[in-house]
Amino acid sequence: MAPDVTEHEDCLYLNVYTPVKPGTDSSVPVLFWIHGGGFYFGDGTFQIYGPQYLIDFDVVIVTINYRLGAFGFLTTEDDVIPGNIGLKDQHFALQWVYTNIKQFGGDPKQITIVGESAGGASVGYHLISKKTEGLIAGAILQSGTAICSFGYQPYGKYYAFEMGKALNKNFTSEKSSDLLKVLQDADAEDINKISLEVPEDKERRIGGGSLVWVPVVENEKLDGAFITGPMHKDIKEGNVNKVPIMIGYNSEEEIALIGDVIDFIGKAAKLDADDSQIVGNAYNINETSKETAGQQLKKLYTKTTFEDNLSALVKFKTDSDFSTPIIQHAELHSSLADVYLYQFSYKGMMGFLNTSIEGVDAVGHAEDVKYLWHVDGLDDFSSYSVGDRLTQRRLLKLWSNFVKHRNPTPEADPLFNNIVWPKVTSDKISYLNINRTLEVKTNPRQYQKYKTIVDKYAQSPMYTY
Repeated sequence: MAPDVTEHEDCLYLNVYTPVKPGTDSSVPVLFWIHGGGFYFGDGTFQIYGPQYLIDFDVVIVTINYRLGAFGFLTTEDDVIPGNIGLKDQHFALQWVYTNIKQFGGDPKQITIVGESAGGASVGYHLISKKTEGLIAGAILQSGTAICSFGYQPYGKYYAFEMGKALNKNFTSEKSSDLLKVLQDADAEDINKISLEVPEDKERRIGGGSLVWVPVVENEKLDGAFITGPMHKDIKEGNVNKVPIMIGYNSEEEIALIGDVIDFIGKAAKLDADDSQIVGNAYNINETSKETAGQQLKKLYTKTTFEDNLSALVKFKTDSDFSTPIIQHAELHSSLADVYLYQFSYKGMMGFLNTSIEGVDAVGHAEDVKYLWHVDGLDDFSSYSVGDRLTQRRLLKLWSNFVKHRNPTPEADPLFNNIVWPKVTSDKISYLNINRTLEVKTNPRQYQKYKTIVDKYAQSPMYTY
C-alpha cells in the first residue's frame, strides 16, 4: 500500500449497490468486483469505483477491499505466516456475498467475479481454487490472469525474511516464529513503508514482469491453503472451476507503465545486453536455452535493438506481461467452458492517458476501467466525444450482458451493429476488437509465433506463461 493518511488496518469492508429495493423478492445477477493496483495499492471505495454507470444495467454490484502489500501477501510459506491472505480476504467476501446477497435482491447462483490487472489475476486464482467451487457462475478477467508472471511470487519466504532484516538490522534468524515476532513488534507504518523498499534482487526479468508482494503457491497440506499447484498446469489439465469467462487486454498495455522514458531506455539497454533476461524465469526454460529463446522472441519485434526501437519494447512487454498469458488462458479454458476473448483498442479521452512513444499510438493499461466505473473528479462529460460515449455504452452493455447471460451478445443488438461475438475454440482463436467499430478477428497479435517459441523451450510443469 502506498503510504496515505486515509489507510487503516481495519480495511475489510465491502460495498453493495442494488437497483432494487432491499428485501424484495428479486433474483438480480451480481457483479463482484476485485480492484487492481499491483496487489499493493488501490481500494474498492465509491470514490474510485462508483457504480453510477453499471447500476443502470440492472445488476447488483459489489466492490470489496482486501489486504494489500506485505499485509496481504508476506509469507513464510508455512503455517506460521500463511500465504495469500489477500486472496483469502477476497474469498471471505465472496462467501459473504453468496450467503447474504439475497437480502439486497441479488441471486447467489448468478455471481460473476470481475477484476482488472491484479484484480484480473485474482479472478484467475479464484477460477483455479477448489475453494471457489459453487460460488461463481462466471468470470471476467481484464488485463490479468493467474498465469501472468507479474502476479506470482516464487520467492515468498526469501522476501519475508528480507523484510525482517529491513525492520531490524540485528535480525539474523532463519526461524519463521522469530520473524513473526519481529513483524508483530513493528509499527504498521514501518512495514508499509519498508514493503515498498525491499529490493527486487530476485527479479525474474529486467524491467519488470513481477512484483514482490503477490500470490504464492501454498503447500497443499497447510490448513486453509488456497492455491496449491502450478497455475498453468491446473488450467491445462482442467483442474479449475469450469464456468464461462470473458477475458481480454488493452491494445498496448505497456504504454501506461513506461514511467520515466530515460529509465525505460535503460531497461531496453539491459535487455539488449542480456538476451536471456527477455524470458527470465517466466516460462520454466533451462538456463542453457534462455539466451536462444530470448533472441528468437526479440526477433519477432525488432531487427535491431530495443534501445533503438522503443516501440518494439512496448509491444514486446505488452505481449509478454499481458496478452500472451491472457490468450493462452483463453485457449486452454475454451475446452472447459465458453470463452469470449477481446482486445480493447479504442483510444479516447475517457481513458485519461496521454503517454506516447513514437510508433505506438494505442490503449494503455487500465484505460478500459474508466469507461465502466465513475471516478470522483475525473468525469467531465463535456470533453468526451460521441465516440467515447458510444464506446462506454457498448462496454457497459457487453459487460452487463455477460453478468446476466454469461454471453456478451445473447441476441442481435443495433448498439453492436448486430455483431455476434464468437467463442474461442481449440482450433480457432476468435476475438472481438473493440475500437470505433466492433470487428471479429482471429489470431491476435504475435501470439502464435510467440507460443511456438515458448513451447519449444519451456518444460512442464509451468506456473506462468
